[in-house]
Amino acid sequence: AGSIYKAFKDKRTLFLRVFERYISVRGADLRARLQQYPTGRARIAELLQFYLDSAREIEGRRGCLVVGSTVELQSLDEELSELVRQAVLRNRHFLIALVREGQEDGSVSASLDAETAAGLLLCVAFGMRVVGKVQDVTNGAETINMLLGILD
Repeated sequence: AGSIYKAFKDKRTLFLRVFERYISVRGADLRARLQQYPTGRARIAELLQFYLDSAREIEGRRGCLVVGSTVELQSLDEELSELVRQAVLRNRHFLIALVREGQEDGSVSASLDAETAAGLLLCVAFGMRVVGKVQDVTNGAETINMLLGILD
């Protein structure tokens, strides 16, 4: 404990730094995976696969810092709560952008409400991380294919 508090003055500062690093590293990993896919739909499929992969085995049991922090939001102070809230909103806006990208390239139905679809995708992605805390998500490929069906 002594060496941790020499680097970080308190638990709150430690959480803040860990959260920022987690967001940065996970975001970079996801962007790198998505970059190789040509359409919005393919990127959404890979994003869902990313969350599914993250929900499996030991990583899944450890959980997601964003999802876990969101669940515990009321136990955080106002500033940290806002930081977590902004991270969730960034995820939602990213998904909206992917849906719209798919609409522009024709891989997602143009009649689909992008915000509603992104909200559903976010709920499922975060839900996979919650389920991964207790068991591997079953029928992952089928789940992703079913969810991609809403984009038609």
